[in-house]
Amino acid sequence: GDRQLEVKNNHGWCPTFNNLTNLTLDRWCMHADLYAMIVFLQNSPNLKKLTLKLNEPRYHNEVVSAVIGELEDRSFTCEQLEIVEIICSKGNELLLLGLNQFLLEESGIRPDQMRVSHQN
Repeated sequence: GDRQLEVKNNHGWCPTFNNLTNLTLDRWCMHADLYAMIVFLQNSPNLKKLTLKLNEPRYHNEVVSAVIGELEDRSFTCEQLEIVEIICSKGNELLLLGLNQFLLEESGIRPDQMRVSHQN
């Protein structure tokens, strides 16, 4: 099983980052439901650049570390957001597909704002 930090209807763990303009998130924020990533985005109103590193999953005692939770509202508006850079390492193609779908279809990010690069 996965090692999971579950946060129930309590966004107190994530303050609002008013001054944050450049955010880099690692694989642990991008579990299947993208929970942690969305909460960060919901709390970063002035974000200009988002970098997502789809690297090797982190293991702790042989289980994947991840932050999961239930979100009633998965929407976020980062009105200042100019670019989303995704760095995808081998083996994360499915996650990349899900991420693309979420960002483009659910979040209104335009294709010309996305940069995807692949690493071996």
